[in-house]
Amino acid sequence: MNYIIGIDGGGTKTALKLADSDGKLILSNEGGPCNINSMGKEYVQKMLKELLEDTLNKSEITMEDIRVLCIGTAGVDRPDDKKIMEDIIRGTGYNGKVVITNDAETALYGGVGGNEGVILISGTGSICFGRNSEGETKRAGGWGHIIGDEGSGYYIGINAINRIAKGYDGIEEKTIMTDLILEHLNLENPQGLIQFVYRSGAGKSEIASLARLVDEAYKQGDTIAEEILLRAAFELFLTAKAVIDYLKLNRKECSLAVNGSVIEKNECVSNEFKRLMNKNYPHIKVINMKNDAAWGAVLMGMNN
Repeated sequence: MNYIIGIDGGGTKTALKLADSDGKLILSNEGGPCNINSMGKEYVQKMLKELLEDTLNKSEITMEDIRVLCIGTAGVDRPDDKKIMEDIIRGTGYNGKVVITNDAETALYGGVGGNEGVILISGTGSICFGRNSEGETKRAGGWGHIIGDEGSGYYIGINAINRIAKGYDGIEEKTIMTDLILEHLNLENPQGLIQFVYRSGAGKSEIASLARLVDEAYKQGDTIAEEILLRAAFELFLTAKAVIDYLKLNRKECSLAVNGSVIEKNECVSNEFKRLMNKNYPHIKVINMKNDAAWGAVLMGMNN
């Protein structure tokens, strides 16, 4: 029997789903981060090789039984990047058909359950991707944490650090976030944030993880935390707006699926984003993903 593997390569973890040719889920599995820009080619190849080998062993099939492998991951938008990812996959020992695309496209397939619609992702990073009934596509965001990723967990975390520093310097009032984040990081004072950000080896995932503490401060009535979260929601709305307007979906009945820890679990960000969408695009329904991005990769693989 022929099988399809769908992979959602995230910045924090990689999700894999194995299905048979009839679209029946056989196995789900997980691995480490999959972004070639932040983790490097060697790490990603080793991680994927181990993940594939573990999946094949658990399902008692061989590489030759896999008809197509579809992977959606950040950092593969350019042809050169896709070639690197294909070389990585070939390096795992897999020689069958490969479909390589951005993780936003596989998320769209899984999220809206069809070709037309929009997917907004806000977790460690942020990106929006959409497709209309004519097959046109549009992406906004996804520039990475140094250039962009507005409205993401990293955006919230780094803005929190910035506002803590301003409060410490007396530029603006102090924030509840100071005590919450310093305790979480086991730091004695805000100056320790310099070590954390610049010298400790902390990456975007570690800074993004501070977003939940910003949410906690907001729930305790911190106005600066609220300001950061409302701005994050507005940035996500602007990103979605660029996609919706370009694809002329603003007057159509369609779905915008949301995915990621920030847009799904942060109540302030989620509610404000939905309010802005309902006010400006009442015909577009904001929904949770119907299926995850790894299953979206399976669907793409089946279509290819």
